[in-house]
Amino acid sequence: MPSDAVPEVELGPLCTKIGSGATPRGGEKVYLPHGVAALIRSQNVYNDGFTTNGLVYLSEEHASQLCNVEVEAGDVLLNITGDSVARCCQPDPRVLPARVNQHVAIIRPRRDQLDPAFLRYFLVSPRMQAQMLAWAHAGATRNALTKGMIESFKVPKPDICTQRRIAAILGSLDDKIELNRRMNRTLERMAQALFKSWFIDFDPVRAKAEGDPTAGDLPTQLAALFPDRLIDSELGPIPEGWKPGRLADIADSPRRGVKPADIPPATPYIGLEHMPRRSIALDSWGRADEVASGKSLFRKGEILFGKLRPYFHKVGIAPVDGVCSTDIVVIAPEDDRWRGFALSLVSSKAFVDYTDSHSAGTKMPRTNWTDMGNYPVTIPPDDVAEAFQIRVASLHERIRVGVHQIRVLTGLRDTLLPKLLSGDVEVPEAKAAVEEVAE
Repeated sequence: MPSDAVPEVELGPLCTKIGSGATPRGGEKVYLPHGVAALIRSQNVYNDGFTTNGLVYLSEEHASQLCNVEVEAGDVLLNITGDSVARCCQPDPRVLPARVNQHVAIIRPRRDQLDPAFLRYFLVSPRMQAQMLAWAHAGATRNALTKGMIESFKVPKPDICTQRRIAAILGSLDDKIELNRRMNRTLERMAQALFKSWFIDFDPVRAKAEGDPTAGDLPTQLAALFPDRLIDSELGPIPEGWKPGRLADIADSPRRGVKPADIPPATPYIGLEHMPRRSIALDSWGRADEVASGKSLFRKGEILFGKLRPYFHKVGIAPVDGVCSTDIVVIAPEDDRWRGFALSLVSSKAFVDYTDSHSAGTKMPRTNWTDMGNYPVTIPPDDVAEAFQIRVASLHERIRVGVHQIRVLTGLRDTLLPKLLSGDVEVPEAKAAVEEVAE
């Protein structure tokens, strides 16, 4: 990546600490929802940033047992074992004090020699990710990066001021990416709130039952679609004219298995590793030529549901046509009228909890379409489902646009680092490129 003008040096001598953590005595039994120190695990470390999903805490007693693996602000965290090996980020300062377990290594650079943010951007660059994965996969039993491997990493070392300028430019792109992701989360919450109001709490029906003909300030035509009373059913009180049913009544899971040899190499590939938790915005994917096993075809706009460990809550809208892991269930609504309804339903916490309770397997629980399709649901008339789709379609379209903006920003971030190091792009040019893509 870097040219001869930028020296490459081994990482070890540039750091005051390189080492993994440990699991406290008692293991998961001593994990707490709140405590004096967080315990950072591999599931909190992603290339696009630190996540608090699944973050656990330790008591003062158990935190003191791990005082030698305390995380400091600015440390670089690297996953060193398992399927998430090579993922890298810096901790969110708000979770400190914290410790790391044995699957995560702390890399603490000498700040006068190596800027931590610059190092993190180098480690998540495509070239370095490929190198780390190749080394990790060379092991006989499991994916792993050793301390010796990490110490031997060759990293580019421009002067410290240049490192900081490069990190600031790339950081500004990350800020724009995070802004898009926050907006996507807000849009998703808006769609979920409307779904809950109409189809779980039946707010418009209850409003009309209480004498409000506008059904809670809805437009006249829309208010007219809702009845003015609830009736008893096997699911409990439901709106008159609606019926008890199940997910399979309004959606199906198309089984479109495909062999690797039959997939064009550049076809987008989505695996569980590309799906964020609790977000329907899927802004990361790979290529089909990166995988060797059979996959499932999906189409843009269909719903992808991670069936392995469903409690991870990995559900999203397919942003493109592509192929996915067989550990992902592809869900297609019966027709466009039911698209928003089906998406809001299967991405709800209630549905994910249901799939978790019906999953099979202890260490690697999986759900399946048969059980998912049997999920009980109150089915509204087609015109109500269509009205909901019209209301949420613009929200989902804005999420789709946000996803593709994130892809552009991520691509620019990944290409700028080698160009800045090689001198092909100067810092002022990079700043201008960042400003242009953000407009």
